Amino acid sequence: MSKEELIRQCRYYNGEKNNPHSDKYMSWFWDMERVYVSRNGNFVGETEIYHNLQGRKFTGIPFNLLMVMFTSWAKYATDIAKELSDFYELIELYLDLVSDHFSKHTIPD
Repeated sequence: MSKEELIRQCRYYNGEKNNPHSDKYMSWFWDMERVYVSRNGNFVGETEIYHNLQGRKFTGIPFNLLMVMFTSWAKYATDIAKELSDFYELIELYLDLVSDHFSKHTIPD
């Protein structure tokens, strides 16, 4: 997939060099999408842990982007299994903040 195609799947990152967001959540979302695009959409990260926890799938987020987010979030979790609902809340926020521009249930294009 081309860089442009990957960027079209993003909600916050539009290919900018510098993060335009001052809000901590939007800034983090932008950075996670930037990493996803910079890795050409290929990211494994903590996929095995997520599968072992029977982590939720989100139809509005490419799975590899979800893994970028999960891997980054998991670095700071004290107990990933017990705090997984906090990650889900973060992902719901990711989907909600720009839901007036993009459907929560489909990957942007």
